[in-house]
Amino acid sequence: MRHHRRFDWVKFLFIGGLIVLIIAAIGIYAKSLSPYQQLRDQAEKIATNRADLKTVNGFWWYNRDKSYLTVAGQTKKNQSVYVAIQKKTGKVTILNQKSGITRQKAIQQVTQTSAPKKILNASLGKRGSEFVWDIGYLSKSGKLNYVTYSFRSGEQLNAIKNL
Repeated sequence: MRHHRRFDWVKFLFIGGLIVLIIAAIGIYAKSLSPYQQLRDQAEKIATNRADLKTVNGFWWYNRDKSYLTVAGQTKKNQSVYVAIQKKTGKVTILNQKSGITRQKAIQQVTQTSAPKKILNASLGKRGSEFVWDIGYLSKSGKLNYVTYSFRSGEQLNAIKNL
């Protein structure tokens, strides 16, 4: 009988310790995502206010020469827009999605021309004076590749292959 109680106590301590470890791991993971989530929340709030968005359906962080936070959404007038916010200055540019290619179209172009193994990211930002889609992907051989398309024309502007 006494042995049975000791076994229950050990089991209780083991399960309790395991629960504490799981909670700690979740807390560390959540904290590591916190800066990104805060940035996203801030960008969505700015975009909602400046472009009068009723829904948000995408967020991308573009990091090249300058850093841009881009929010995709639908305005209260049912227009699909991208709201690009320059991270450093806070300057906001509202782009009507119909005035250029969509993220899906840019990804489709990469898929048709390069048949990637995996798309890693696709983000909208500004390079020089032009808004562009930058897409990172892995080739079938596992090599890292980047391609840049003009937002307005859909023309490929740059490609870096087999890194």
